[in-house]
Amino acid sequence: YRDDFKGFAELCFKEFGDWVKHWITLNEPWSYSMSGYAVGNYAPGRCSTWLQLNCTGGDSSTEPYIVSHHELLTHATAVNLYKRKYQVSLENPRQTTFIIHIIIKEFMDPLTTGDYPHTMRTLVGKRLPKFSKEQSKMLKGSFDFLGLNYYTANYAAYAPNSNSVNASYLQILKLTLQVSSKFRTIN
Repeated sequence: YRDDFKGFAELCFKEFGDWVKHWITLNEPWSYSMSGYAVGNYAPGRCSTWLQLNCTGGDSSTEPYIVSHHELLTHATAVNLYKRKYQVSLENPRQTTFIIHIIIKEFMDPLTTGDYPHTMRTLVGKRLPKFSKEQSKMLKGSFDFLGLNYYTANYAAYAPNSNSVNASYLQILKLTLQVSSKFRTIN
């Protein structure tokens, strides 16, 4: 079953990866193993006959543990696939979360760590100014709350061909942003 779940997870990561912020592999795994295999009130309705709960057969003393064991393995299989092929990284910056990472962390990292994010320092290189130790210390914690203005929706895309000496801000970050009439306005 792990291969089936892995295939399902891969399909979801490919088709919906740009739209999903947080993935959950299994919803309420304990409820499924306990209710489906210990007391039989969820599908597939299995439990030991001595419980007299109108189950279709099963062994309440072993099956819930076997099911939980396989739930853990399928979860780990999906997570490993995600981390290996789909998780945002400098080498794989096509996901929307990479773009959000760059745009938000450009300002938040200096305020929380005293420096620009590693990804930005790597992409921008010598063009990015450096903070002195005193500036870094002054920046850290210099906010009481975070406010975000959200006026419009932009559609971002990875733009790998930006090796120009005269590259713009977005080209250096390997991004394109556009407002597209093909999509419904977000209100």
